[in-house]
Amino acid sequence: MLGNPSLLEPTLVQQVEARVRQASHDRIRNLEVSEVQGRLVVRGHAPSHHAKQLALYGLLELVPSDQFRAHITVG
Repeated sequence: MLGNPSLLEPTLVQQVEARVRQASHDRIRNLEVSEVQGRLVVRGHAPSHHAKQLALYGLLELVPSDQFRAHITVG
């Protein structure tokens, strides 16, 4: 018996972190995804605007824009 199947499923925070890493080809440094007051907060540092756009695109595939805050700096 495998136990509770819900324990095997990744949380939304884990899903978002994995998707952002995948979409940006793991170019977001110091990536942190957390949930604060029912909203996702994504923080990190992108080497270019293009990498930031890729990360945001991946994020938007999972979460509507009114349910997250993205604090990804570029430079």
